[in-house]
Parts: sequence; C-alpha cells; structure tokens
Amino acid sequence: MEAHQLTFTLLPTPVAVPTARRQVRQAIATWPAMPAAQEAVHTAELVVSELVTNAVSYAGHQPISVVAHFSDAVLRVEVSDGSRTPPKPALPDEDSEGGRGLFLIGVLADRFGTALTESGKCCWAEIDMAAPPQAEVAAALSLPTQRSGT
Repeated sequence: MEAHQLTFTLLPTPVAVPTARRQVRQAIATWPAMPAAQEAVHTAELVVSELVTNAVSYAGHQPISVVAHFSDAVLRVEVSDGSRTPPKPALPDEDSEGGRGLFLIGVLADRFGTALTESGKCCWAEIDMAAPPQAEVAAALSLPTQRSGT
C-alpha cells in the first residue's frame, strides 16, 4: 500500500488549532487509499485538534510541528513542541473548562503516547482507518440511542 505524509509547522497561537485541522482534513481527502468514511475524517480532525491544543498550551514561543502519515490503513498523527513536560491524562472536575483532551484522544485513537525528543516532546496517536467488520457495524447500529434514568 502506498504511504502518504503531510508535514507542517505552526506558531503556538489559538489559530493553530483550526489551521492544523483544516490542513490535515484537506490532505487526507486527497490521499486515494484513505477510506472515504466521514466518521474517520471527523475522528482524525478531533484527534489533531486535541493534540495541537495541548501543544499550544505548553510550547511557549517555539513552533509546533505536525506530521500526518497514512500507511497500511493506519493514520498516525504526531505533534511536537519544545516542552519536555509530558502530558498527564486525568479526568478534570465537572466544572473545569479544560483537561479532557487526552481522555478524548484515548477514546478515539486506537493507540497513543508521548516520546521525549532532543528538542522537547512528540505526542502521537494512531487511528485504524480500515472498515470495521460487518458484525461490529451491526452491533453498533443496534445500540439504544436513549437510556432511561430508572
């Protein structure tokens, strides 16, 4: 299978998040081997958003590097920043305005982690983009959409 890659750098500003999301969405839309499922694209966008948001919070004034790599039905997103402080997954208080990003990435991605680099750290996530088996699709469709409180 042919591999595809996108690499770009952003300044750690609030506009970095929508810029990263847009660039990744536009790139994967052109990769012929990428599954066309909108769910997969939305999942990738959300994972990119959360990784870049964390980098913006901790990068200081140093640029942020984003890499999206698609090969063998796996989309890997890497976001590197200049901080050597690894993120700590935790559930915040219900009134907290932030702190849920890594929890969301853990739910959406099939694998994720952090690696220290010479210049800081790289947070990454992998999403298996292959179509799920039909049995899983049928089971997901049969889940109730509403639950009672009793």
